[in-house]
Amino acid sequence: MPIFNRSAMYGAMLCLPLLWAMSAAAQEGPDPLPDPLTLEQALALADEADPAMQEVQAAVDLARAGVLEAEARDGINVWFEGRARWIEPADNTADDSNDDHKVSLLARKNLYDFGRSSAQQAAAQAELAGSEQTYIDSARLRRIAVMQRFFDVLQADMEFARDDEAMAVAYVTLDRLRNRHELGEVSDLEILTMENEYEKARRNRVVSENGMRVARAQLAIALNRPGMLPSNLTSPELPQLRRALPEYEQLLAKSMQDNPRLLALRKRTEAAQQRLEAAYAGRRPRLSGELEASEYSRSMGSNDKMRASLYLEVPLYDGGSTNSAVARQQAELYRAQAQLRGAEHALRQAVLGQWTELNNLRIERERAAVQRNYRDLYLDRSRALYEMEVNADLGDAMVRLTEAQLDEANIRFATALAWERMDALTGGALPAEAVAAQQ
Repeated sequence: MPIFNRSAMYGAMLCLPLLWAMSAAAQEGPDPLPDPLTLEQALALADEADPAMQEVQAAVDLARAGVLEAEARDGINVWFEGRARWIEPADNTADDSNDDHKVSLLARKNLYDFGRSSAQQAAAQAELAGSEQTYIDSARLRRIAVMQRFFDVLQADMEFARDDEAMAVAYVTLDRLRNRHELGEVSDLEILTMENEYEKARRNRVVSENGMRVARAQLAIALNRPGMLPSNLTSPELPQLRRALPEYEQLLAKSMQDNPRLLALRKRTEAAQQRLEAAYAGRRPRLSGELEASEYSRSMGSNDKMRASLYLEVPLYDGGSTNSAVARQQAELYRAQAQLRGAEHALRQAVLGQWTELNNLRIERERAAVQRNYRDLYLDRSRALYEMEVNADLGDAMVRLTEAQLDEANIRFATALAWERMDALTGGALPAEAVAAQQ
């Protein structure tokens, strides 16, 4: 017993480093977010494991397993077969032993089934190709979602800056009115009116401050790091703003050719057609070959040590199972074709909607730039008048400039997202030379 306890103690001591490493690995979470966080870093983090993308990847893996399964049906099957049997031999048998054992090694392969296995393999390959296109489409949508959450944080910060300035202006104005009220220069009504305005501004600031936290929490979840709220974000350059907008017909043609969701539905329609062909093949014969090598415990004249066989199976009556399989696959094909036509119609409308939005945003960007320039100059004018004690609307001018900057940023972000959605619809950006040819 003491020897056993000492051995157990030594074993436990040897396992301690492994247990510590496993515990440390379990406690380690994802890497912290960079500070400041850039859009490029956020998009790189979006490629990491995500529950939604893992689900789509699982569908791809299942489709890949379906390909292996379809190929296995047409492959060589090798198996071992054993038999242990005790018998009471007949009186006139040459071997009167009671042991009648047998071991066999068998190999069988489907030689020809009139298109059944080839149709099943083609269906599995098409299903896999469709799943891969669905993964591409989901990855593009995830990229757009991360960009949207990133922009939401920047917008929330700018909204807080606007409301913080507005509250400061309201507080200064209220403080001045109170001083004048003590001198009897303003009425109680004017004081209450300004206090009401200040409380509204203070409420807006609190709402904006909470919005900053909510936006950061949503971005952290989108980056698969719940609870790791990013502190500072870097405003992106947004190269999408320099892109020229092609004609609608050109974008539509590319989307009809390269849209990932459309490609996935086409592959699934192809898979449904191949499964229908496989169902029809259920009425056709099947030819297979088999090799067998056996050893026997009893020596009998009818025991063959080697066999090579050909089997021909010709279906005569299956109780209607083939007809039901054909009907089911025919309905699946009709449904896939209907989904494909519906997706084509929806894609046309979606491309037109994105093209129109990009056109509108181009005009909005020009308007916002003019407004921001106006507010910038107005602030300079108000600052000069304030210094000359002619006018005292400097604080209001600063708030209006912040609002103009926020408006311009919102349009910039909306334009970048609109281009990303257009690229998702068309399966990628058009070549620059193709766009230039349309200008």
